[in-house]
Amino acid sequence: MTKTFGELSSALKNGAKPAAALNENGRKTARGAGYLLEDEAVAAVDVAIELGRPLLVSGEPGVGKTELGYAVARMLQISDLYLHSVKSTSDAGELFYTYDALQRLRDSQVNEAGDVGDYVEFQAMGRAILNAHPRSAVAPLLRGKHAQAWDGNTAPRRSVVVIDEIDKAPKDFPNDLLHEIETMSFRVKEYPGDPPPETPSLDKIERSLRPLVVITSNEERQLPDAFLRRCVFHEIPFPDEKRLAAIVNAGLTNRLQRMGVKIDGQPPKLGNGIAARLVDLTLKFRDAQPDKKPGIAEMMDAAALLVGAGSSDLAVVRPALVKLKRDGALFQDAMQMVAS
Repeated sequence: MTKTFGELSSALKNGAKPAAALNENGRKTARGAGYLLEDEAVAAVDVAIELGRPLLVSGEPGVGKTELGYAVARMLQISDLYLHSVKSTSDAGELFYTYDALQRLRDSQVNEAGDVGDYVEFQAMGRAILNAHPRSAVAPLLRGKHAQAWDGNTAPRRSVVVIDEIDKAPKDFPNDLLHEIETMSFRVKEYPGDPPPETPSLDKIERSLRPLVVITSNEERQLPDAFLRRCVFHEIPFPDEKRLAAIVNAGLTNRLQRMGVKIDGQPPKLGNGIAARLVDLTLKFRDAQPDKKPGIAEMMDAAALLVGAGSSDLAVVRPALVKLKRDGALFQDAMQMVAS
């Protein structure tokens, strides 16, 4: 009997159910529920976990790259996910913590300055690393307000970190992350000490508690070779017609809940062939090569609109699928092909 390789594959083979509760940056989120994991994605996640490397996920916008991290967290029963959305002005250090020097200066001018730790906010990767250690091991970093208010448990726990759209970052951002991501350790340079206190080294983290890092890219620019060598790569292709129909049915409840719709009883479905027609429309519109192709996210918005409107008229979904005025005519052509 062949042994199933990898943690995620084993969980799926053993019939594990996705966790019902997931926190994103400390708040409950519905993201990741109903996500359909492809075999290729599962294999890539397993390799990333086995090698202890970040998983770099590419694909066109709206194809489900970010959502993959949430789905993996749920399937592996990991309750904490930290999302870091990269901007063109992002600094790599902000992935671990931020320091409000200006506020400390203002407070010092009126003799109200507190401990230096009061001006430090731990961010996505920093929180995940701190969570992986017993509280006693990271106590030197929990100064000021963090000494009492830190929400980490005494027992270490595992987290997922999603670094979203890294290709938007400044050129040096990816390479600036290499050391900290490889060592799973960081120091707060504003803390007193020579050197300042640092989290314990990677070998002090139990293998099963190491943070799982998922990095997404829209491939708007080439990432540095040194960074790519340290990642496990997976590309999410746009699904075919059969898979899109499955995605609509599996993800509709989650999309409605994220809109604030309360679901009582049986989950809603798009019946009478409406889901198939919506998928057909989405694919025909994409085949027409609009300047902004609708992705899975737009298609799920369209499905939610049809449920909310209680309608089978696909004209309702135009605002969800058409993002540019010049693509309107192509959408109308696609509508006529679906109707014929």
